Amino acid sequence: MKRWSLLPLLMLGCAQASDLSDLQYLSEEYRPYNYSDEQGQPTGLSVELLQAVWQRTNTRPQHITIMPWARGYYLLTQKPNVVLFATARTAAREPLFKWACPIGYAEIVLLALKGKSPELKSLDDAKQYPISAVRADVGEQLLLNNGFDEGKILSANRLQQALKMLTSGRATLLSTNRTTVMELIHSQQLDPEQFKVAWMLSSEQFCYAFSSQVSDELVKRFQTGLNQVLASDSYGPIRDKYFPGKQ
Repeated sequence: MKRWSLLPLLMLGCAQASDLSDLQYLSEEYRPYNYSDEQGQPTGLSVELLQAVWQRTNTRPQHITIMPWARGYYLLTQKPNVVLFATARTAAREPLFKWACPIGYAEIVLLALKGKSPELKSLDDAKQYPISAVRADVGEQLLLNNGFDEGKILSANRLQQALKMLTSGRATLLSTNRTTVMELIHSQQLDPEQFKVAWMLSSEQFCYAFSSQVSDELVKRFQTGLNQVLASDSYGPIRDKYFPGKQ
């Protein structure tokens, strides 16, 4: 099991960052956007895009820390020089952080087991059921923003735990990113035909989220580098590696 020390995070970042190398880069296990490979190294679409941005901006490669999403999100809100990705840019989060976009786009859905899926004629119909979600993830926050009772939301530290709540019957629905949960279902050798999208919650843009204290100039420098990467010939192979067949 990997053990991630928070000591470097606590020692860095008190003064405002003056360069992209002064920022702390945080992410989570969230295939295919960001995750640890077999050697325990961060990889995924958002990681490779980030590495390409560093090259474009003449930034030396930086350490990327993988941790549970709720912990990373908390540090983003509390520390001055954090970059957290891939972060859904929702209306509620918009004023809290600064943004560089896009990494990609995702459908946030309520997933159910076939044969046990409730018939939802409106989103309010889902409020009577227990729903699993990753703590502080966009799936959980969209539920709270839409007036769901937090007592009905079963929060998990990781998507694997939230999916287990669904398959075990503890939860009736799972609120999450459709692409990521299907990746997890395949990796756990579950039958994707056993699952059904019961409701489409939202379509969200995934971005790099910066602590609000990061200067506009530094975020602009990052965004310029990202724009250059997305417009380059190198972007297509990176995208196709993680999203084959998508244009």
